[in-house]
Amino acid sequence: GGGARAAAAPRGGKRVRALVLVLLVLQTTVITLLARESRIPVAGRPMYLGAAAVLVSECIKLPVCLAVISRQLGGPRQMLADVRQRVVVGWRDTLAMGLPALLFGLQNMLFFVSVSNLSATSYQLWSQSKTLTTALFYVLYLGGALRRLQWLSLSLLCAGVGLVQASDSVSAAAGAASAGRPLLGISAVLASSLLSGFANIYLEKKMKASEASLWVRNVQLAVFGIPQALFVLFGLERAALAASGPFVGFTPTVWSVVWLRALGGLLVAAVIKYADNIVKTYATAVAIVLTCVVSSVLDGSRPTRAFLQGMSLVLASVLLYNRKPKPSPPPLDDGEAAARRQAGRL
Repeated sequence: GGGARAAAAPRGGKRVRALVLVLLVLQTTVITLLARESRIPVAGRPMYLGAAAVLVSECIKLPVCLAVISRQLGGPRQMLADVRQRVVVGWRDTLAMGLPALLFGLQNMLFFVSVSNLSATSYQLWSQSKTLTTALFYVLYLGGALRRLQWLSLSLLCAGVGLVQASDSVSAAAGAASAGRPLLGISAVLASSLLSGFANIYLEKKMKASEASLWVRNVQLAVFGIPQALFVLFGLERAALAASGPFVGFTPTVWSVVWLRALGGLLVAAVIKYADNIVKTYATAVAIVLTCVVSSVLDGSRPTRAFLQGMSLVLASVLLYNRKPKPSPPPLDDGEAAARRQAGRL
């Protein structure tokens, strides 16, 4: 009986890992395709405000996090007590979340600029530059060290996105309707990767130094994220807001993008709890290929040779960067070393 239960546990764990992998691939692929589709201008349909989409997404995320904390602790009363203790009483720890909240908010705004000016696949490939920026801040901010294979993978990443950029430039020069302004899109996604790289490393350092859960951290981020989104919408987008209201252009596709971005945090937590970075790596690689295939089918276009070569280099860099090194053999004790030296003389 005990052996059967022990065998069932790994099988159950593998099923959960497989489910997390599938959901991560679908979420990454679908949100990129839908977001790109939602930012293509259509005659007679007003364009929605990216700031409004960010605000709604933040407002969805907060109650989801509170609901998860409530479920983990056994009810709303325990949740409120825990949130009060960690967010209000521990205000210094909450205040430290102001910086990453600001960076994540800017990153969300830049997301809509990026998908407005790049194809879905180009955005997927260029967004892998966050691997480069995360590695940079890992070395500079955390004092970490990269293996030679990781440095090689970062070089492949730079070469790959360079080829993708060349392909996008050709598309723009040819007057492709969906090309947008590639340089603006690339600038936005690179700035987003820079912000994301530092924010993720900063958040990782804070999480390792505290017992607060990922859900509590998200509540702390929302304390700053929601007011920031309100400021952008009612301050910087005041004219557009007064002319047409906050939800103009919110089609079912836009609502899908908003919900997918809001619930993406659930998948991040699932990856941390049930899977590992290797699963996330393969999910990213599969999502890139799937996005390319679906985009080609929907657009009726064939990717250029330079684009496919760039995609191959990016895929190789993603897989190489997270490849685990082979474990070193255990050191020999004095007796084993002497025996091997003696055997060598015979």
